[in-house]
Amino acid sequence: MMKNISILLFAAILSLFNLEPCMAQGKSKEDVPTDATTQSGIRFFQGSFQQALNEAKKQHKPLFVDFYAQWCGPCKRMAKTIFTQDSIGKYFNEKFISIQIDAEKPENVAIAKQYKIEAFPTLAFIANDGKAISISVGAMGARELLEAGKTAAGDVIGFKELYEQYRANPSDLDIQQKVLQQAPKFLMAQEGMDAEKWVVRIRKMFSAYIQAKLGPSLINRTDYLIITQLGGDDTEQQQKIADFINTNLPAWQKNVGDAAAYYVIEYNDKRIEDLAKEGNLSYKDYVDKISGEYKPSYSVISFVGNFDPAKSSAKYADAIYVIYKDKDIKKYLELMDDYFKLMGENATPADYGKAAQNLYYAAGKKLAPADHEIAINWVEKALTGETSVVDRINYLVMIGDSYTAIKKYEDATKYYRQGYVESLQLNNMTQVQAMIQATIARKLATLELLQK
Repeated sequence: MMKNISILLFAAILSLFNLEPCMAQGKSKEDVPTDATTQSGIRFFQGSFQQALNEAKKQHKPLFVDFYAQWCGPCKRMAKTIFTQDSIGKYFNEKFISIQIDAEKPENVAIAKQYKIEAFPTLAFIANDGKAISISVGAMGARELLEAGKTAAGDVIGFKELYEQYRANPSDLDIQQKVLQQAPKFLMAQEGMDAEKWVVRIRKMFSAYIQAKLGPSLINRTDYLIITQLGGDDTEQQQKIADFINTNLPAWQKNVGDAAAYYVIEYNDKRIEDLAKEGNLSYKDYVDKISGEYKPSYSVISFVGNFDPAKSSAKYADAIYVIYKDKDIKKYLELMDDYFKLMGENATPADYGKAAQNLYYAAGKKLAPADHEIAINWVEKALTGETSVVDRINYLVMIGDSYTAIKKYEDATKYYRQGYVESLQLNNMTQVQAMIQATIARKLATLELLQK
């Protein structure tokens, strides 16, 4: 339930702000629409990244780079509906050398790695010396893209200039809002000590900004996006924000939709799980919120049948508590069995995957053969609904490890090999792919020794 709610929150936020990044993983291949290169919109440079960079130096312009993948739906929509617009083409053709980069092609893998491209579309503005100006993940609307372009080109005030304005006027909330709006894109382009320095500054500004605006003036789409992008570190502050959103939920829903309710749910469920894992019984107080003060937020979720989210969450949290604090495998399995009965048709494949992961993490070496058989059954159910290649590989390796532990070596070999085959789809994530393949190769080598 908790992982499922997290996905719902993410989807709601992306829908609200027209941001729909596709995570880098294998999909069926289709061509990116050719409409993007028509004369009515952006005229994309035809050539390599280095050739485009050379042309940018020659014309004294920065680069605009659309990093895409052929299977990415949001990339196709931007190509058809945004890059083709006259207003976008007029500005970008004058101010930038623009290029589209298929990040999965072998000749572009190094470029994608250099700019840390892991989801699509990623829209980058790069100076003609190759240094990133700003990098944004997710699709943009025309107005947002034009604003990003004007900022990168220097036609509107950029992040550092805004930050200097903030330093001169530290109590001006309008300037703070503009700085915080641009902060995520700016931070993505920073590296090393510069990145750490700016993260500290932005966290401090964000905390002061929320404290100053925690009232009716905070209830708007711009500040909600700032909260979701920058407000994930301070537990006490997150609590204040969640309580404030829940208390003023109708106003938030009017401005940003049900995404606001999912923020409350996401925070509360994570707090329950974190406290249970720490062995802190105060997790029960947060469970009580589900049918108490947070009930309006939880009411946005549609469940099958006469389902009680508070009762099922309590059972899940109790199970997490006993496996992490007491390492009581038997009790954990009993409580999780009760949990899945309560969930009924509301249980998702992800719920089963999470149940198995917690069992492995908290008590891996203490599991008996019968415990491994239950874990295998859970992970098999998780595989039925998992589309992320990396998560599928993780599940396959988990099953292989369980079969190895109970000395069913042929079954273990089958699952490890399947995991290796799936890893071949990660050719645009070379470091991750290499690490996964090396790990699976070691496990297969160990199996060979065990069978001799």
